[in-house]
Amino acid sequence: MKYYQLEAVAEYLKRFDRIRRAERVGDNVIRLLFDKTDAVAFDLTRGGADIFEASGLQSARSYHAPFDTMLKKRFGGAKILDVYVVGGDRILRIDAALEGAYKAQKSTLQLEFTGRHTNAIILDESENVLEALRHVDSDSSFRIVKPGSPLAPLPPYTGPRKEGRVEDVREWLKERAISRAKARLARLKARHLKALAKKMDRLEKELKKLPDKEELEKKARHMKERGSIVLAHLHEIKPYDRQLKTVDFEGNPITIELPALPNPKRMGEHFYNLSKRAANKAVGLHMEEESLKSRLAFYERVYKNVESAKSEDEISLLFPPKQQRKRKEARAQCEIFWIDNFRVMVGRNERENAWVLKQARAHDLWLHLKDRPSSHCIIQSGGRRQIPREVIEKAARICVETSVTQPGDYLVDTTYRRNVKIVSGAQVNYVNYDTLKIKKG
Repeated sequence: MKYYQLEAVAEYLKRFDRIRRAERVGDNVIRLLFDKTDAVAFDLTRGGADIFEASGLQSARSYHAPFDTMLKKRFGGAKILDVYVVGGDRILRIDAALEGAYKAQKSTLQLEFTGRHTNAIILDESENVLEALRHVDSDSSFRIVKPGSPLAPLPPYTGPRKEGRVEDVREWLKERAISRAKARLARLKARHLKALAKKMDRLEKELKKLPDKEELEKKARHMKERGSIVLAHLHEIKPYDRQLKTVDFEGNPITIELPALPNPKRMGEHFYNLSKRAANKAVGLHMEEESLKSRLAFYERVYKNVESAKSEDEISLLFPPKQQRKRKEARAQCEIFWIDNFRVMVGRNERENAWVLKQARAHDLWLHLKDRPSSHCIIQSGGRRQIPREVIEKAARICVETSVTQPGDYLVDTTYRRNVKIVSGAQVNYVNYDTLKIKKG
């Protein structure tokens, strides 16, 4: 943030009469709504401070710290008295007053874009600190920033200033917002694409490690034959023998390495058990392979959708903040999403679709693309009588994003789980449903 840019912003903000709303919308981002519709955000991240237009900025979460309470209390609906840059430094001050029946309550919001001292400080008329985004004690700095303490000025800046001019502040703020959104989107994409690539790489490795079906069947026959030979020669084997030299059923010489077991009969049963395991694995190999391939395809769809995302909202829907329920998630045989504290289960293949159907309760909400294959989605009501419309729409978008990659208009059917009848596996019939139209891309 350049000094001349801050001066231009101060002049621009003087044109407004009132702060309609003041709130924190990010860990270090404050948004002020001026007059009716003009919103400006101040990012006070150390090393990345910025000011930008914020009419479309969504809050990452709700903030209820003492700073947030004071910010809303002192500046929500306050009349702007003055906006200016102080101390010849990158410090923007907004003086405002709440008009009461007895006396106007004056406050100052001091926004410091000063490197390591970057901060947002709320001051009273006597320049005492009411609250601050970052509290600073005497152990950390010569300048104490704590509620109740007078705010000392920063040492004056004596370095060179870069000259410049902002012709149209409103357009400049919009350009800053667009540039910031692009940069944040690129970082968000890179982080999540990397995580998805790791998941896909792990699944591909698991696929490659799967044994060959013919080899498993061959092993099953081989072990069964050895078990039969051992049981046929029980009278010749001593408990301490570790080899059996004899002939197979075709008369060919054969040497069988015997396991260290207490008696010959259990040695034979050991080979039969190995044969049974190999045979079962050969039978289940197809299901395991299909499961891995379908999960891989699921993440490939999500990967493509993240790549083509045009906004942070599209990505944040697929990657909500992590919940503190790791044990519960570890047992889930599906993908889990969270929407406003509602748990959403999404099947990644036919087996998982069947699983989420069985896990759902009568009052949970079921979602599926209309008349085409898709993930089965379940919004768990958690005992709540009603699921907000916004949550249902977001879950419907997740259903689309995890099922298809092509842009277009998609219909999503939704009904309570009690209205869904399982025909076989994940094949269902359902009644009393609503249909949502979701536009993708």
